[in-house]
Amino acid sequence: MAQIRFAKPRPPLNVADGVNLMQALLAGGLPVASSCKGDGVCAKCRIEIVDGHRNLSPQNEREVFLRERHEVPKNQRISCQTTVHGDITVTTSYW
Repeated sequence: MAQIRFAKPRPPLNVADGVNLMQALLAGGLPVASSCKGDGVCAKCRIEIVDGHRNLSPQNEREVFLRERHEVPKNQRISCQTTVHGDITVTTSYW
């Protein structure tokens, strides 16, 4: 079991190890920006990782491509391409 915590006051989400970050946030009732609905095309679902980078999956080829194409900052991950493997703390500008 892993926990997704939030930089802003909000109850944490308990999630299964290996869950997709975008799907976990959506299942927890949080909006996640996306125009491709998680197909790994738009890179709008980027989430800032405040703590716990080591508890996320390594970047896959698609995420590396999207990060370069859309100039995604190093502290953000493309949530539809990322899985959670331990406790993390996240935030976005729209929560």
